[in-house]
Amino acid sequence: MSFVIDVAVLVLLVGTLGYAWVVDRRVRKLMVVLREMEPMIGSFSQAVERSESTVSALRAAREAQPRARTETRSETRTEAARKEPAFRSSRERPSRPPEATPLNGKSELVRGFFETVRQREA
Repeated sequence: MSFVIDVAVLVLLVGTLGYAWVVDRRVRKLMVVLREMEPMIGSFSQAVERSESTVSALRAAREAQPRARTETRSETRTEAARKEPAFRSSRERPSRPPEATPLNGKSELVRGFFETVRQREA
């Protein structure tokens, strides 16, 4: 009986080692792909930050416009709202959940991720 238990444990151990080997191969492939993608992800992160800063600059410029222009536009909008149909062809933009916080410095976050990966490999 103990021989059967020993064989079962041995089979399970060999299976575990085989699975660990497969996972190791997949992780190594993933790390190679991440290293290849690092420049692209960094440039994408910088582009996102530039677009966010541009949007905030545009919002600031819109708020800095003279009040008279804004009032005439709001009057025009109320007139247009009266002419709009009772339904909308597009959805309203969903509001951000209260627990969601905007993340600043995304490029530092991306760089930090890759630095952490390099440190773990060493």
